[in-house]
Amino acid sequence: MIKCGLQYKRIALKAIFLLLIFNFQFSIFNCFAQERKTLPECIAQALESNYSIKIIRNEARMAKNDLNYSTFLPTVDANAKQTQTRNDSKTENSAGEVNKMSDIKTDNYSAGVALNWRLFDGLEMFTTHEKQKELLAMGELAVQQAVENLIVNVSAAYYNVLVQQHKLKAAFRSLEVSNERYEEAQTRYEVGNRSGLEAQQAKIDLNADSSVYVKQKEALKGAYITLNKLMNTDLQLVEYVRDTILLGPLLSLGVLEQRTLQSNTTLLLAKKDQKISALDLKNTRAVLFPTLDFTSGYNYNKTDTPSSATTLNRTNGFYWGFSLNVPIFSRLQNRTKIKNAKIELENTELSYQEAEKEMLGDLALLYNTYENNLLMVNFENESADVAAANLDAALEKYKIGSLSGIEFREFQRSYIDAVDRKLSAIYQAKVSELSLLLVSGEIRDSIVMENVEE
Repeated sequence: MIKCGLQYKRIALKAIFLLLIFNFQFSIFNCFAQERKTLPECIAQALESNYSIKIIRNEARMAKNDLNYSTFLPTVDANAKQTQTRNDSKTENSAGEVNKMSDIKTDNYSAGVALNWRLFDGLEMFTTHEKQKELLAMGELAVQQAVENLIVNVSAAYYNVLVQQHKLKAAFRSLEVSNERYEEAQTRYEVGNRSGLEAQQAKIDLNADSSVYVKQKEALKGAYITLNKLMNTDLQLVEYVRDTILLGPLLSLGVLEQRTLQSNTTLLLAKKDQKISALDLKNTRAVLFPTLDFTSGYNYNKTDTPSSATTLNRTNGFYWGFSLNVPIFSRLQNRTKIKNAKIELENTELSYQEAEKEMLGDLALLYNTYENNLLMVNFENESADVAAANLDAALEKYKIGSLSGIEFREFQRSYIDAVDRKLSAIYQAKVSELSLLLVSGEIRDSIVMENVEE
């Protein structure tokens, strides 16, 4: 009865294992059936479809619309008006004669066109136009910054998919080994060479590895969902990433520092902010200068009073002229504004210096992490290769009975741990590399990925 029960459980476990194999092979088949997408293609789709990028690009378009020559142009206004009054009147002279009139109607009509043109305002119109240019440049830099951040996020999500794929393969490899161990232990038990304890423990380990495999499939699906969200595509789309994580050429800290000072988007934005503060100071000083305006237009006025001795009164014609306004005293308000504008300019200069120091400090920390991660990659690659070879050797020893199940399990766990550490080290090294390229402003031109099909 006991052996029959074990035989039944063995058949059930084998069916489960065959189902897992089928799912794994079906995933591989789908992987080749799905249209492959490289990292540059994923980035291009994200840049085209990502909602955040669309929003910030629209904001940049608004800044572009604001850049025009309106500050140099005159204003033209047209107006028209019509009013009617109805009054009763009573007059009495010194002789006592009374004159009464009822329902006296008066119609007034007026219309005109006026042109106002400021010819000189202390050069404020020129600095305002320059400020609009700088604001447009800041908008473009904001788009550039959003693009760079999205490139890093998509790249990190893409590489995470690759990591989860490799972890799935390692989990499946461990599952295969556990099944071989269980088959071997069950066979020994059935022929009477071993007790059922080893078979039961092998079954427990097989079940545990099956659970790990299922959870890893879930992790891979989650990685794809994260990538699909960034690309604004079908969230259920999977099995289109088939590349290898390749580290780029070794980066130099000195070169990165130079590029950071020249091309870092955050520092470029700080410089633009500094220029805008300088232009604001010029605009504030413009109030000390006189203003010269030119006005011209055409007016038409007409009044109808049928009950009056003068029944019609009409005037119309052109007018033009210049007006000069000279500021003499404004209760020291202009002087205060200029002082505050100078302080604001000084603050923007200090903010830029602070941002520069912080950026170089962040770069140094990132580079230190990058170097350590590269060392970890070398160590963990070697460890993973040794662990894989040890697992194969341990399996052969287990089959010939020179290695216990507990000892074999330790080799198996060592293999899984070594693979996890290797994949984590490669991923962290690649993320460090992307972070350095982002800080140095080289991320858009440095996404180099050999599309090696596995």
